[in-house]
Amino acid sequence: MTTDLTSVSSPSDAARNVAQHPTLVALGRAGWVAKGIVYGLVGVLAVPIALDGGSDTSGAAGQQEEASQTGAVQEIAESSYGTPLLVAIAIGVFLYAAWRLVSAALPAEHSVKAWATRAGYVVSALVYITLGWTAISFVRNGGGSGQQSEDSKVEGFTRDLMEHSAGRWLVGLAGAAVVGLGVYFVVRGIKASFRDELEPRAVGPLSPETIVNLGRVGWVGRGIVTGLVGWLLLRAAVSFDPDEAKGIDGALRSATSSGVGAVLVGCAAVGLIVYGAFCVVSAPRQQLKPAG
Repeated sequence: MTTDLTSVSSPSDAARNVAQHPTLVALGRAGWVAKGIVYGLVGVLAVPIALDGGSDTSGAAGQQEEASQTGAVQEIAESSYGTPLLVAIAIGVFLYAAWRLVSAALPAEHSVKAWATRAGYVVSALVYITLGWTAISFVRNGGGSGQQSEDSKVEGFTRDLMEHSAGRWLVGLAGAAVVGLGVYFVVRGIKASFRDELEPRAVGPLSPETIVNLGRVGWVGRGIVTGLVGWLLLRAAVSFDPDEAKGIDGALRSATSSGVGAVLVGCAAVGLIVYGAFCVVSAPRQQLKPAG
């Protein structure tokens, strides 16, 4: 039975028809796969940091593999089929960004929670548009030579912000917001509140509950990493030192200064790998849903 779009009588009906459009859903799910591949690679690159205590040893090429989304893109660029893989990843993350923008645009209630969710979707879309552009830049530059590390970008942004009169406070607020986001991710994992975004059906041999359990571990791991990045932003604001601000790679390395920190980084690395796996295996069951 086909849907007659001319008969849509309310915004909720329109939202439902858009969310169930087979082409939009298929493209968005492809974006989830690309996102999962990137996060899985970040987790793999974070494992040596936990094992060697974050020591700054250089590889054969004089550069260390960076455990970040940029580092994951560079790792793909250096593989045998780097260019076609990078193009595929770029298309995938652009599709994921589009998925988030469509989710933000779907008619929904006007509660504070719904508007906050919309804002989160837009920020997420911007992050992945930037990542997709980074992948394209690696292709255009023949492997990404000259690309700034994520740590350098974060430090540069923090330094520029601190040059303004209220910059220190803005960095502190940004740090607090990122820490809060990390806590939200952890709670989201523990409560499995992402369950509503999934169709309750198996994927091959994986039961719906197995997929949800992967998501629990993955979201907690992602939350730990996000919280560490936010903590360093707060520390940069307190010490008025932009060099304290780091991206994912620098945050993980800083955390390994103690034995407990190394264990935490190890858990985060495993969590990111599991989160990547969750994104990939749950892709066929992801639903395009409005903000609230």
